[in-house]
Formats: sequence, C-alpha cells, structure tokens
Amino acid sequence: MTLRSSEIYQELRRRILTGELAPGHRLVVRRLSEEFGCSDIPVREALRSLEGDDLIEIAPYRGAQVRIYRPDEVREAYLIRANLEAAATGAAADFVDDETLAQLERLIEQMDDVLSTEDVTGFSALNREFHELIFCACPYRRLQELISNVWDGHVGMVTVMRLHPERLHRSNEEHRAILAALRARDAELASRLACQHKLRVGDDLVAALMEEDERAARTATTDEVPLP
Repeated sequence: MTLRSSEIYQELRRRILTGELAPGHRLVVRRLSEEFGCSDIPVREALRSLEGDDLIEIAPYRGAQVRIYRPDEVREAYLIRANLEAAATGAAADFVDDETLAQLERLIEQMDDVLSTEDVTGFSALNREFHELIFCACPYRRLQELISNVWDGHVGMVTVMRLHPERLHRSNEEHRAILAALRARDAELASRLACQHKLRVGDDLVAALMEEDERAARTATTDEVPLP
C-alpha cells in the first residue's frame, strides 16, 4: 500500500473495530475519496486490504460493506480456537517462568482498567497479548503459527464484542483462573480452563448475534407501514 492508502486503511479499520461503522454499513469509494481528499485509487487499495483482514466484503455490482458475521461462522471459529489454544496453554504450563507470570498478572490488571471505560478495542488488544504471552512459552512453534493465523483471520469478530460488553468482565475472571493454573504448573487444568474460556466466548457471541437479529426483525416489523 502507498502511504496515503495506508492512512485510509488504518482510519477505516479503527472505525470498524470501534463500531463507528456498523456491520452492513456500505463503503462507497467516491464518498470516501471526497472525505479523504484523494483519488479513488488509494481508497480502493485500502478497501482491498480491509477485505484481506476479513473486515469488509466486496461484491460485484454491490460494492463494499462492513462484514456481517453469521452465528454458525462464529461458532465454528471459536470451536477451532478453543482446541488449538487449549493445547498450547496446557503445553505452556511446564515452561512458563516467573517473569512471564508477573507479566500476565499485569495484563489482567490493565484489562480491568480498560473495562471501566468500556474500551472493547483496547481490551481486545490486551487480551491477545495475554494469550500470546502464554503461547510463546509453549515449545511447539507450528502450533503457535496456526493459532496466530487463525486469530488474524478472525480479527473482525472483535466487533461482535460490542453487542455483549458484560462478557468482558467474565472473560477477565477466567483469565485469572487460567493464570492460577499456570502458577500451579497444572497443565491439565490450564488446558481445560482455556478450552472452556474460548467456547464460552463463542457461545456468548453467538447469543449476542442472535439477539441482535431478533431486535432488527422486531424493528423492521414495527417500521412497516400498515396497508390502508
């Protein structure tokens, strides 16, 4: 990407992840080029990069829109992540050192801080750092790469967290339980807790999506104009 397209990409990415641009929002190239004061070319480059991040969808004759996740996609994604991350967390239990444990504790405290401001994007970044720190202690590099690739492919799902903010508080309590298991060098417990943690996140996000769909359906029904 050129410098200009990179700037546009970063700004649109921020808007999507913070919820400023909601799922289904159309991204019109001409309007964006006018907003950013540039030609269509850097805007199209930025949109292609966002499509590569799976944050938007670009369809022929319809243009680009912010990605809408289906419940079955979220369920599958978190089933995959639960099993991969459970394996890595359990494997890390015998290798995680005291310095890493202290870092994990600090990250949990930082997540508590951002929760007070309902900063979902900030929490997501700290959450990823927390789990990646654990995975780095795992001796299996291929497993680490698989998890990183899967996580990158699901980055847009952080937008769903906005529909279920109370989940974040429970998530951080689960982080504390995982940390306690790692401190105890209990690989089996750490693995089981990591698996349960990720599956619960998936279940909550699926529930949030279904609730949002039901709310949208009720609104559509309410907005219908009655026949004379």
